[in-house]
Formats: sequence, structure tokens, C-alpha cells
Amino acid sequence: MIENTLESLLADGFPRRMAVEYLEQLEKERESGLYDPDYLAWAHGLGFYAQSACTYGLTEENAGDYLSDYDIDRIWPLNDWQRIWINDKLTLGYILAGTEFEGLLPEYYFYTAHNRLLPLYSSGGRAGMEGLLEVLREKGEFACKPCNGAMAAGFHMLAFRNGAYFVDGAPSDASGVEAFVRAHPNYVFTEFIRPNAQMAAIDPLIHTLRLVMVNPAGTNPTLISSYLRFGMGADKSGATANYAPPTDGSIGAYNVRFDIETGHFDDGVIVYANRNVPSPRHPDSGVLAEGDIEGWPQIVETLKRLSLHLVPLSYLGFDLGITDKGPKLMEINSHPGVEYVQLHKPLMADPVAGPYYRSCIERIDALSPEEKRARNGIAR
Repeated sequence: MIENTLESLLADGFPRRMAVEYLEQLEKERESGLYDPDYLAWAHGLGFYAQSACTYGLTEENAGDYLSDYDIDRIWPLNDWQRIWINDKLTLGYILAGTEFEGLLPEYYFYTAHNRLLPLYSSGGRAGMEGLLEVLREKGEFACKPCNGAMAAGFHMLAFRNGAYFVDGAPSDASGVEAFVRAHPNYVFTEFIRPNAQMAAIDPLIHTLRLVMVNPAGTNPTLISSYLRFGMGADKSGATANYAPPTDGSIGAYNVRFDIETGHFDDGVIVYANRNVPSPRHPDSGVLAEGDIEGWPQIVETLKRLSLHLVPLSYLGFDLGITDKGPKLMEINSHPGVEYVQLHKPLMADPVAGPYYRSCIERIDALSPEEKRARNGIAR
């Protein structure tokens, strides 16, 4: 059983940052009252969050089939320093601007530096607040996101419809938009993407198709895991984020199995913090969440070329939305979570993903005590 103390985690090669975050999550679960105490203690002793254990239906018999939260956090970072290329949306945008991959990204309009508003490459060179308002009137909607955000935190929406401005769905005016922009430094203002007809019939909010690609040798990018998540909730305007972490028993995430070989999706499940509810039909629309992504082989080939373009990065978590303009890349994660990925496919039992993660774990295990202590200081 794992000794969940900071001293023990650091001695096992955890970066201090990840060790602290891991232990904080364990404590939150202990305090939540959501889990059977005996099951929680057992899961924590094996290196799994209780939430993950409930998602997987973890037992003594199947625990070895799953990549633990302990191990995925311990082996961070899987990319070298070049992970800064994708951890920041603005940096990613400019790395891909002007390449064959620019069309994968939403259009980038503006960026709020701490003391100025800057036009980005899709703004048409229209500068300042007047330029931002002009582009907003032309495009109709902006997605507003922190450059370094995660899990949809900090998402906002600006809109202009029928001669009126809106901030997160609430009526406003030009001065209100200006006040919002000035109050959100280090934000990017981008194209607001909507799903294509196939996906919008299931839910009108943009979904998240998570695809994890590995390329350790630099010559053979390989998809190893996936999931498809649709938004849930009453607000379908897009003014709120399409995802809220299921931190209590009433918040659910609607996840659908996705086959990386065929592009077929089905078998929807509402994942709560402490239970799963099978739901083949979307819980809001009642539409069967099943189908095939059009042009899937071409999408895979594009992502493989992108992986080769970013060849120093050996571990990429692509977040795609399928739109009427084709696939749109919302972000690339350097350390994507594994809970939803393993809902339908245990990673350690997979013939491709399992050996990859085992090799990463074995590299940490093989380090000397001095080398493990050196890893403690990795901060970013």
C-alpha cells in the first residue's frame, strides 16, 4: 500500500508541485463525505482517487488494469521544456500561425496584456478597443479564455446580436464590454466555435473530443486513448463553460466511448463524483449519442503530421471540436487527465498504451535517490 505523505512522494520521485496537488485532492475527498470510508482508504492506498475508483468500478481483481492517479502524477512531466509551447494558448497560436495547421485553430483576434490590448493575427490589424468592438460586431461572438487555463475555468463569452452587446449572455453596452476586457488580463479572445449539425443534434454546445498521441521516438506518432464529452445543463446559449468538474454528487459529466480506430462513438455514461449512470441518450436532448465522425482517417493523418511538426513534444492531449468548418483544435494538453479516458478502456490493459506508460514508470523507478530528489524541483 502507498504511504501518502509528502516525504514519501518526494522520495518516490514526484515533482513537489504534483505531490502537493495529489495530496490536496486526497484530503478533499476525505472531507467530502461522498465516499464509503473503507473504499476511499483502500483506493487511496492503491494510488487512486476515490472518484476515479468509482468511475472505473475498481476492485482487487481489476485494479492492475488501470493507470493510477499516483503514477500519472508521478511521471509528470512527460514532455521536456518544450511543453511551454502548448501550455500557453497564445504561444500555441503563434507556433501554428502561417502553417498548414493554422486552420485547425479557432481564429485568434485579441490578447489582453497587463497594460494594453493587442490585435492578433486574425484581427485584420484592427487595434484598440474600437478595433475589438468592430471585430465583435462583424463576427457576432468571441470566446474569452485565460492563456493558461484548465478544465474550462475562466471561460467567458462576448456577443453582439441585433444591435446589442452581451457579456456572458447578459445585455450590456460598449462600455460594459470595455470594462470586461480591462478586467481580464492575460486572456485571448478567439472565434467562438459551434458543433456541426451531427454533433449539435446531440447537444448544441461544443463538445470535447480528447485524443492522446504519443511519439517518443519522434518518427511514429500513435493515438493511444480517447473520449468524447458533451456538455450538460440548462444553459445552451454558450455563455457558460461546457464542463464543470463533478466535485459533488449532483454535478455530472456526460462521456461517450470513442473508437480511435474507426471514429465511431456510442455507449454514453453520466459520470458523477461517486457513481456512473448509463445513458445512451444525451440527458438533456434525449438524442442517441451514437455515430461516426466524418473524415476520421483524414483527421488522424492531420494530427500525426501536427505531432511531427511539434516533434520535441512526445505526449500530446488534443482537444478537438467537430464543426461545420472541419475539426477545430481548442487546445493541446501536456498532462491530460486519465479518468474519463479509462472509463471505457483501462490503459494498463491496452496493448499499446500499457507498455508506453509502464516504460515511463520504470524510468522513474530506475532513478537514483539523488536523481529523484532532482525531480522534486521541477515546477513548470
